[in-house]
Amino acid sequence: MGNMRGIVAGLGYSVIFGFSFLMTKETLEILSPMELLAARFLIAALLMSVLLKLGVIHVDFRAKSLKLLGIMCLLQPVAYFIFETYGVANAATNVAGIILGALPAGVAIMGALVLQERLSTIQSIGLATSIAGVILVALFGRGNTAETRAIGVLFLTGAMLSAVLFNIVSKKASEIFSPTERTFAMMWSGAICFGLPALWQNSTGKGHLFILFSAGNSRIAEAWGGILYLGILSSVAAFFLINYSLTYLKASQSAVFTNLVTVITVLAGVLIRNEAFRWSQGVSVCLIILGIAVANSSFTRRRTRGEAISPRSVRHEKIHIL
Repeated sequence: MGNMRGIVAGLGYSVIFGFSFLMTKETLEILSPMELLAARFLIAALLMSVLLKLGVIHVDFRAKSLKLLGIMCLLQPVAYFIFETYGVANAATNVAGIILGALPAGVAIMGALVLQERLSTIQSIGLATSIAGVILVALFGRGNTAETRAIGVLFLTGAMLSAVLFNIVSKKASEIFSPTERTFAMMWSGAICFGLPALWQNSTGKGHLFILFSAGNSRIAEAWGGILYLGILSSVAAFFLINYSLTYLKASQSAVFTNLVTVITVLAGVLIRNEAFRWSQGVSVCLIILGIAVANSSFTRRRTRGEAISPRSVRHEKIHIL
């Protein structure tokens, strides 16, 4: 039952992230990357604070070691989004897809070394199949490798490593903190770390945040729609689902769902933006979906005695908030 909950959570966050690309692209026509990050995480942090005040969610950090939680928040969202933003700005999309597509493999390796997690042979094949699907999309994408600079590759590698370590640390933190507590800390970390530079940028007259409060502009309304989607769904809901899936799944099994984001993004482009659907994308979609299904297969998995999930890690959860 717990394994199925983790799988459903993985499917949920991949769908949300899959559509976030479209929202991000529209909103970046008005705001800078730092302003967008500040706005989305501030909205997310305020929402969680309101839910906490109303008693909808429960957060209790007393008598708990905050060191692990601090490292987790530093990795995600702070380090990951900084590396990803500047990496994408200095690299072609296909290069970014290949590097970030290596995330599940990196998590599987670190999970084995740090958490002593093991995948069966068939689950490892599923993981490799899913990664192959992402690489196929990237190789046949329209990105121009001439756009890629060494600094871009370095930043993207940093983003991928940050995400890998986040999955490992969040999995470890699930023994102490509930998914809501981890998500609450992440949202406020992002709001503070991205909000301060954005405020400084606007105080010097170089920002655009105050444009959001001007009336009579349809583009402003679209920007608010993107910010609310990214703040409420892509931040609060999606990161909660990631942390929730890590409570029930191995880190490598949860991370493999990030490849499904590629599938959702491709389908969103075809259905919403009327982009062409090429044969390589069709093959990639099949490989990714098949790989995720095999990597999360339970019929080959034998749980060891010490691997059972303790209910105390989710004792305060009120799942109905989503």
